[in-house]
Amino acid sequence: RRAYMLMANLIGAKAADLTMLDTAGKEAPLYKVDADFTIICFWDPNCGHCKEEIPRLDSIYNASWKSMGVKIYSVLTADSKEDVKKAWLDYIREHHIEDWINVYPTKEMEEADVAAQRPSFRQLYDITMTPTLFLLDKDKNIIAKKLTWQQLDELLHVKLKNKTN
Repeated sequence: RRAYMLMANLIGAKAADLTMLDTAGKEAPLYKVDADFTIICFWDPNCGHCKEEIPRLDSIYNASWKSMGVKIYSVLTADSKEDVKKAWLDYIREHHIEDWINVYPTKEMEEADVAAQRPSFRQLYDITMTPTLFLLDKDKNIIAKKLTWQQLDELLHVKLKNKTN
């Protein structure tokens, strides 16, 4: 099972496309995000660690990454979406992370994946804890995974420095 969850998100491989709904209920595919670098952030508003890390991630995003053209594709990972959706929307509004592309899969979307025997985003991205961060390049290839926001910041600065040289 672990090997199956790891093989779908190898460094250098194309990231699996995700199509989920945004806060307005519109489809927001990952592959439609136009940015030199995209960070996928898998999180849950009820996760204690997420409550600490998401504001830090947003601070560095606003202080540095946003001006670099980096975008954050933020995925709600809670299992019971309807119970958590209000808390999720409240958290987004209260912490002013509306600049992020905030998405969630509906229960129907997840049931359709199961019925079609398609792997879930949890399997495709090996989501076993939150928050989990992935860094993708312009072509949606995985550059890094499961790094802290500090490690991502260092890596982004190196990548952007190399890009300008």
